[in-house]
Amino acid sequence: MKLKDFDHIAKKANAILEAMNKQVQDHKDEFGAADFHLRLSKKATESLKGLSRNAVEKAMTELEEGGYSFKRKPNGNLDSFSLEDVIAIYKQRGVPRYRDMYDTCMTMYFNNLKGGAGKSSACVNTAHALRTDKTLLRYDLRILVIDLDPQASATMFLKRALAIGGQKNTAAKAMFAQGITRDQLLSDYVFETDVPGVHVMPAAIDDGFVTTSWLEECESKLDNQEPHSLLKENIIDQLCKDYDQILVDTGPHLDFFLLNSLVAADVLVTPLPPVTVDFHSSLKYLSQLRVLMGYLQKQGIDIENKEVIAFMNKFSPHIIQHQESLSLAKVALEDKMLDVHIPEKSGFQRCGATFDTVVSVDPSMYDGDKKALKAAQDSIYEFSRSLFSRIELIRSRN
Repeated sequence: MKLKDFDHIAKKANAILEAMNKQVQDHKDEFGAADFHLRLSKKATESLKGLSRNAVEKAMTELEEGGYSFKRKPNGNLDSFSLEDVIAIYKQRGVPRYRDMYDTCMTMYFNNLKGGAGKSSACVNTAHALRTDKTLLRYDLRILVIDLDPQASATMFLKRALAIGGQKNTAAKAMFAQGITRDQLLSDYVFETDVPGVHVMPAAIDDGFVTTSWLEECESKLDNQEPHSLLKENIIDQLCKDYDQILVDTGPHLDFFLLNSLVAADVLVTPLPPVTVDFHSSLKYLSQLRVLMGYLQKQGIDIENKEVIAFMNKFSPHIIQHQESLSLAKVALEDKMLDVHIPEKSGFQRCGATFDTVVSVDPSMYDGDKKALKAAQDSIYEFSRSLFSRIELIRSRN
């Protein structure tokens, strides 16, 4: 085949991707599902922690007098609130937000060298769940997902239009943008997702070529900047006051993306798939973490304050093999294992048909059993609350 033949394939593949994306978007626009669907009834809002009927009514009056416009339904009714409305009510009531409690963000790296472990799915679903869980709304969590996997799976779920073709402004390219500022990162490299308050720095397939000339790029473009610290120094340190939780996703490769993510992370969040072969590979990765950390320490990098949180992913308690994997994981990781798992649910797979997470998908657009979707949503919310609580425990110790 000649180069022009590959060009032909590329054009056809991109055309199909664009058509798939347009079909999904047109369907959402036609049936009024383009905006984030989640709304809370007034009664549900009044029952949230820190609120009451009188508190909500008072906040509504004060907000409207100050010029705030509640996001009413198309018929003009205000019998329920959008996500932004509830957060505005909490803010009006003076309830402390997460940024009022801490002056720095927490960076979580969803890591495992086993392909198919569910890193990307866990990362994006968790990002959306942390933002929208009813018990966490009062914190007004600002979430950023940094996609460093050239396959761009996280980008596809969070901002599908950016996962088509090459992208000029990816997270990987931002790492090598000499002298890049916070304002440039926010304006050119950070994009909103379907869920308000959750942003993404995308990836693209050509990011993979960066790893082949990483050291040379550091030398020529970045004045020999420490090559394992680009993510931390050039992106996260600059954006840490703009976000409360930063989640990082990379591909299943031992490369500079992985090493930079290890350096940048406060917490290594490791999904463990319970199927024997996958679980075995995941344990091999965990057994080699000490080698990776020792290597980074020899480069002069402080690794002392990093934490590990592991959990079972794609888990079914009714399968004996899964139970055995869980028992072995608890032996290996002890109190670093979360008690809550992400189960094997059809809802997580079916949402991929519309490039959604189980949180962002509009139930009216979901092509499957609504009870199955609800079960998947309940499980990711339970997992995210557990992860958030563990993060808070870690922060309280530091």
